[in-house]
Amino acid sequence: MRAVVFDRFGPPDVLRVAELPDPEPAAGEVRVRVRAAGVQPFDGVVRRGGMPWVQVHFPQTIGQEYSGVIDRLGEGAAASGFAVGDAVLGSTMLNGSSELVCVPASTVVRKPDRLDFPTAAALVAAAQTASGALDELGVADGDVLLVHAAAGSVGTVATQLARLRGARVIGTAGPANHAYLRQLGATPVAYGNGLVDAVRGVRGSQPDVPVRVGPIRPW
Repeated sequence: MRAVVFDRFGPPDVLRVAELPDPEPAAGEVRVRVRAAGVQPFDGVVRRGGMPWVQVHFPQTIGQEYSGVIDRLGEGAAASGFAVGDAVLGSTMLNGSSELVCVPASTVVRKPDRLDFPTAAALVAAAQTASGALDELGVADGDVLLVHAAAGSVGTVATQLARLRGARVIGTAGPANHAYLRQLGATPVAYGNGLVDAVRGVRGSQPDVPVRVGPIRPW
């Protein structure tokens, strides 16, 4: 199979396409023929050597999120309900940018028919971050949630999921994105001077859970 690898830390041009042996699924795993793979900030930081606590073995594959079609089942994986030919999406660790990836069946979900493969792959990290934050906060019906960077990928998903839970969302964004936030069901407010007063000025919307759910980059 072909996979994107790097042989040393550095800028994007250290990446190359390599021929590697086809992986075989272990017990409980499925093998996915990847149709699209996302690129996360995490990938770039690891490639540059900015996360020394992440184990890297050259040549190192890369990629965290992917979508594709199951083409092989490991022993016992059929019990998961997946079958060869199922379109799925999921998260993996530094090997998603490959033609084939073997992952535990428990880590994949079915791709909705209405999503194409690139959109499905790009959904993985944003959806995990947003849903995890909302679960941690216990956002529920009647809550008022303040979402910073609400027009970004994480903010978009967080806004939609919060609205589905019955919460009211105030979303910060530049004026050019305010119409977009209204389409998502959020009340937009602009960044900059006066932001706090603008949020407080939204009628009947004192935030219960004023939290940032946009991308967090400790590096």
